[in-house]
Amino acid sequence: MADTLAEAAMSRAARLYGAGDLAGAKGECEEILRADPVHFYALHLLATIAAREDRPEDCVRIATRALRVNPSHAEALSNRGAALRAMCHYEEALADYDRALALAPRSATTLNNRGVTLAALGRHREAVECYDAALGLDASYARARFNRALSRLMLGDYRNGWEDYESRWAGGETPTAPRPFAVPSFGEGDWGAGHRVALWTEQGLGDELLFSTLVVELAARGEAFVLEADRRMLAPFARAHPGWEVVAKEDSDRAFARCDRHLPLGSLGRLLRDSRESFARQPRALLAADAQRTARYRARLAPAGERVIGISWRSFQPKARRYYEITKSAPLAAFAALAAAPDTRLLDLQYGDTAAERETFAREGNRLERIEGLDLRDDIDGVLAAIEACDAVVTTSNVTAHLAGSVGKRTLLIHLGGGPPFHYWVPDREGRSRWYPTVEIVAGAFDTWSGALCRVQDLLERDA
Repeated sequence: MADTLAEAAMSRAARLYGAGDLAGAKGECEEILRADPVHFYALHLLATIAAREDRPEDCVRIATRALRVNPSHAEALSNRGAALRAMCHYEEALADYDRALALAPRSATTLNNRGVTLAALGRHREAVECYDAALGLDASYARARFNRALSRLMLGDYRNGWEDYESRWAGGETPTAPRPFAVPSFGEGDWGAGHRVALWTEQGLGDELLFSTLVVELAARGEAFVLEADRRMLAPFARAHPGWEVVAKEDSDRAFARCDRHLPLGSLGRLLRDSRESFARQPRALLAADAQRTARYRARLAPAGERVIGISWRSFQPKARRYYEITKSAPLAAFAALAAAPDTRLLDLQYGDTAAERETFAREGNRLERIEGLDLRDDIDGVLAAIEACDAVVTTSNVTAHLAGSVGKRTLLIHLGGGPPFHYWVPDREGRSRWYPTVEIVAGAFDTWSGALCRVQDLLERDA
């Protein structure tokens, strides 16, 4: 009788889960477990719910209980692997994926997730093999194709990487539909044909800046275009490129109505950067800061001619992407040695709420300058002037890095481990970003942020 009741409750839980009622499904599973603490399917569903609710620690804990009951359940192993990956426990995640694939080798999802884990470890060639295998099982698997794009770009396989990158609409982390246009997209056969191209934004500010560097070459080729941009960027674009037509996103519809071709900015790479050699055409700078504002900031920050180093140390991410925040955010305390360098002032360029970190930094005797009244999130023109007022910028992988690179400021970008977080921070032969020629990549066998900052200090002292 008890088995019959548990089976009925499990059926209700499955229906509730399928209908999106996670709380209801969780309640049914917990009721089952009160009577039978080792009910595998109740544990398995609870672990799945924890994963859906972005609670990876709970998912690992509950999935481990389930796997003690049934250690040969491929889906439970794969789910725990995904949670371990979200917690940056990559080697443990790989072990779970390997066990799952030994039990169910034709799981495209597990193959894709194994590839993502390998990519996080910097093993991109192996990751591509996993994505190839997943796509061999399901050619329409957009997520695997998009992930393959990222690894191919990391490896410098730009031609194939950009082709795969076109799957980002369905395969990216936040799938979306491309913006509808009544005119064709701009392609290889359209060069020099007298078209006017609507260049539209599709991603965040960092990616917008990154791909806008390619518009410089589009203009040099004589193509007419209207560039859509974040409203905060209009003044810096106007100073650097007074002949360009740049419009805010909110005002682009009217300007785009005069265009007979369109192209999302993220598709420019496929047309203009199909090899490592093609990045030799990257501009040194994309934007221009306000010279008068820059001069005021410089006079305020270094009245006696001190060296000013702008710093940014955090990458704020939504909860579902917190593994990026873990790998892209340094503790402010790691900058203490740099703050103590003689005749050096550190300038805070970090957007977001960092008051508690700054208070602790100050209590420990470290000085961090701030420009009073400068909104580091919304006054981008002011941030660019502050960056230009610095002698150099030291930052993790975040928007500040893109802003500093876009005005051609010497920038030292730090990250841990041997592999950069994104393809655009893969260093060229001189150790610089291919996308931003003034951004130096400070990496190597650094297991701690303080180790990376020691290297930064050495570079700054050497070049002082």
